[in-house]
Amino acid sequence: MRLVHIADLHAGKTLGKVSRNPDLHHALAQIESFIRENRVDLVLIAGDVFDKANPDNESKELIFDFFLKLKEIGSQAAVVAGNHDSYDFMKSIRGISSLANVHIYDRPSSKRAFFTFGDLKIACLPYPSERLITSAGEDSKKKYAELVEKFIRFLAKGVEGAKYRILLAHLFVAGSVYTSTEKEATLSDNYAVQPSALSDGFDYVALGHVHKHQKLKGVDCPAYYVGTPYPLDFSEAQDGKFFNFILLEGDLPKVEAVPLSVKNPLYSFKLRQSEVLKKLPDLEELTGYIKVTVEVERGDTLGAVTERLRSALRERLLRVEFVFKEEKRSQLPKLSSLDPLSAYMTYYKSVHGGEMPQSVKEVFLELLSRAEG
Repeated sequence: MRLVHIADLHAGKTLGKVSRNPDLHHALAQIESFIRENRVDLVLIAGDVFDKANPDNESKELIFDFFLKLKEIGSQAAVVAGNHDSYDFMKSIRGISSLANVHIYDRPSSKRAFFTFGDLKIACLPYPSERLITSAGEDSKKKYAELVEKFIRFLAKGVEGAKYRILLAHLFVAGSVYTSTEKEATLSDNYAVQPSALSDGFDYVALGHVHKHQKLKGVDCPAYYVGTPYPLDFSEAQDGKFFNFILLEGDLPKVEAVPLSVKNPLYSFKLRQSEVLKKLPDLEELTGYIKVTVEVERGDTLGAVTERLRSALRERLLRVEFVFKEEKRSQLPKLSSLDPLSAYMTYYKSVHGGEMPQSVKEVFLELLSRAEG
């Protein structure tokens, strides 16, 4: 039996004002080709199908087209909701998605937790929110991981007797290496399930939630986060992107990480102010989106540096940030000692390298007046 494990599609993700859907489409096209060429039987989708609880129409079309292509190929899919997915929205598309042989598990449930596919039985654990996994009156932060682990033991018991047993889940496991694009509140120690909780009763654990591809340590069976299929922001700029191909035969599954190419790579550079113009020809050669962090040496020329970057890189330049050396920072007046207009004028000069235009000052004063009114 051949399976593919993907997760964290985040359809509808934006970076600034730039939609990342073209990058997701590029990744899904590669996954679709692999599924077709390798006659994959089943696709495991481990949550965060959408980036927002109420997805936009373009994102829904992108995901539904992928589901229909799986139907056309002859592959089925099992999907669990992630913390970015709305339980109710995922439930609303459950019926129509099943017509494409895509089986959605929208919320943790002891009554609807298993999917059987031939000799394979899958235990499905959508993101276990505190609201659902803890009882009223309990200390949820203290009990959360313990209750999730208890539910995983229930799932393990439910797949007993099957030839092959898989846990498909969206959750945070202690010891995993994460990026800065996951929701920080869901990655604390209070929410960390211990790796040992995944060891009993499964042949493979297909995880979503953490955006970096990795095999977990401390688990007796192969347990993987496959990460995002494209970089969500600049913190993932250097990460390789993969999905997993799983071959179930014999006693142990064979797992292969399949690399994905990225349509619009992300690049992050930290340059001294004096280096920017020298490096500009190299930046202009890049295809993709760019973030430049400038180490400030002279505040009076920052406006010219920013304008030169934006003029040369245009829409590819998504972010410019400035950092001051400690000695430069100490020379700036303390903003807390200034009135709001003076503080903003100081900030404006440090970023743009020149005095604030009268038109900007007037808009600021109008907004300040509204806020204070």
